[in-house]
Amino acid sequence: MPNNYSAPTVAQARNSIKSLHAEIANLTPSAMVTLFEIDISQLALDSNINLSTDAAEQGIQQGNIEEGVIRFHNNLKIFNSYIVWQGKTYYPAPITASGFETTTKGSLPQPMLTITANSENGIDQIALLKYEIRKIGDIVGSKVTRKRTFAKYLDLINFRNLSAPRSSQIPILPDGYEPDPYAYLPDDVFFIERKETENKSTLTYQLSSVLDMEGTKLPKRVLLADKCVWKYRGIGCWYQHPESSELKNYTSTTTPENVEIPILKKARLKTLKNDGKIKDSGGSDVTEDSSDSKKLEGCGMLLNSPPIATDSDDDIITEAQQNGTEDWNFDDQGVFDKNFSQGVSNDKGYLPGNFVYVEKDSVKYYYVCKKAMNKNQIVAPPNTEYWVADQCSKSLTGCRLRWGARNKVLDRNRGGCQIEKGQLPYGGFPAAKKIARGG
Repeated sequence: MPNNYSAPTVAQARNSIKSLHAEIANLTPSAMVTLFEIDISQLALDSNINLSTDAAEQGIQQGNIEEGVIRFHNNLKIFNSYIVWQGKTYYPAPITASGFETTTKGSLPQPMLTITANSENGIDQIALLKYEIRKIGDIVGSKVTRKRTFAKYLDLINFRNLSAPRSSQIPILPDGYEPDPYAYLPDDVFFIERKETENKSTLTYQLSSVLDMEGTKLPKRVLLADKCVWKYRGIGCWYQHPESSELKNYTSTTTPENVEIPILKKARLKTLKNDGKIKDSGGSDVTEDSSDSKKLEGCGMLLNSPPIATDSDDDIITEAQQNGTEDWNFDDQGVFDKNFSQGVSNDKGYLPGNFVYVEKDSVKYYYVCKKAMNKNQIVAPPNTEYWVADQCSKSLTGCRLRWGARNKVLDRNRGGCQIEKGQLPYGGFPAAKKIARGG
């Protein structure tokens, strides 16, 4: 049987539609069968989750899991077992769905999908779905497809005599049944909008149509003349440098899936270079034995990205030196460590000028120490008594402070950085600002 049942030949379509219309008009039609698909493939990809691996770890039969689609039905009164439709297997599940009806009042349907807390033993697809919900945290954004057909059109394999030996399980069609994979009602496609309720017994999601634009802004990216819309040190801003440990396994064969540089992994990129190739400045491949400088040339990021200014564009060094310059040392101490110590006798904690970062959601937030700490009394940022936060004003001035010519002189923009002098990764649109004409 062909795999693409959405593209029948003209003859197949004519015969199937004729049969379907006759069944709909029949006073005693065959039972309606409703099937559901939940596509979590994109969420799994975004969370770097392999569904087949998770299924194997849970001892679940994989079936069609490699597609990232979980299929089930709730027609337990008709089939208390799995259903095969168009060559795909749908498993019985304690799930209810309601609210698919359309009205003439103009409002779009917002169906509810409810997963009960019944035992999932023997229901592999639901067991995997619940496991992924717990692992990912939620499945909001997943695509839900409702498929409908009549029982008489189901695949021939559904009518085997399962009590007979496997060698003699020859399908026997009941009277009036005529399997036809092309005879089905149009699919209803919805997306999981939000979690409606959650308690010990049920988990309910509200679905919405792809046409439901409530809360959506057009255009998706707001045009602002004076403010950058990028997250500072995040995707689009790119004012971030990789640590030596993040470059350890970085080579020309690195893929977006196994890159260890947080911001590139979040953006699903392997390099910032325009050609997308991980090569050093001489065009040679980067290997595990290559130096950090060669790997840096391959990833296209900054050599370093130290703290620069506050959110009002005040120089961060000046701000941090307000308590004096004693023991001042503007030095990168990497990720914040509450057990950090330094000095000849390792009796000192962070000193004025030391800067650290705290990572959240693949973005590194930097802070400069302005008050000396004892190693036994280290205070975590963002405590303003001890730390000054590196922040961007989201203005052109703030962007120039980090990407302008000044940093070329200070040796901060070397390495493989693809952003050259005169180029600013500014997320605003200065040209959108009205210019007053002279009278």
